[in-house]
Amino acid sequence: MRCEAEAVFLGPPYAQPIHMEGPSIHLAAEQLKRFAGCRVRRVEGNSRIGIERCRGKVVREIFAWGKHLVFQFDGFALRVHFMLWGTFAATVKGKSVTGDYRRSGAPRLVLSFTNGEITIWSASLKFIDCPRARDTYDFSVDVLSDEWSPHAARKKVRRHPEGEIADVLLDQSIFAGVGNIIKNEVLFRTRTNPMTQVNRLSPPKLRAIVAEVRACSFRFLELRRRFALRKNLEIYGRSVCPSCGGRVSRRMHGTRNRRSFFCAGCQSARASASSQSSPQV
Repeated sequence: MRCEAEAVFLGPPYAQPIHMEGPSIHLAAEQLKRFAGCRVRRVEGNSRIGIERCRGKVVREIFAWGKHLVFQFDGFALRVHFMLWGTFAATVKGKSVTGDYRRSGAPRLVLSFTNGEITIWSASLKFIDCPRARDTYDFSVDVLSDEWSPHAARKKVRRHPEGEIADVLLDQSIFAGVGNIIKNEVLFRTRTNPMTQVNRLSPPKLRAIVAEVRACSFRFLELRRRFALRKNLEIYGRSVCPSCGGRVSRRMHGTRNRRSFFCAGCQSARASASSQSSPQV
């Protein structure tokens, strides 16, 4: 297979870092797909899983699932999980083809090709001994997949009646790809308090939340392509509610102890239980 990778300029860098949630991983797969068919010439990095295994191998496919970025080689695949602080960069013929993600510390992995290089920081790497790793993933739970099933997602959410909705939205076995940014934006747009227990959500409210998860994920992806995500976030990282002008509360909570941004007025307990959603801002 012929290996060609063209330099593509995808916009100016962010002023502030953005975590690698599902849409960013899908965008990464788009940005790196031109390396499919290319042979790895050199491997470096501080990973201890035996990354030299990739040297001399041809990348057959690069795909995303949830927060996983997968490099398929002949007979095996390399799974990259960016966790909370992972990031990456890629260059083709000396020119960047990715955004200005925050880089921290020594690279976990560097894959060098004749015409470019992929560098990954602060991520978890794992080999998958399978000639077609794609078949090992359930794409019905990937919120950006054509196979996504909102009905199945609602059923799984209801299996956690006493769970806080903010916790459940971060369950990757239900909402693969959803991270803390998407969680907060979804709950604000559906006027749902993050501490609301699932058993207090009406059926219309739960339908609205699940529908907004997918809509928000695609909106995240499109804004990320245009390097316009940060300035278009409605509640995440904000101090003032764009709907009522009230103060935005910040709280670490739930079994995952993740931070929620919410407006106590717009996302009250009463609003959370009702079908009211999508505040006009």
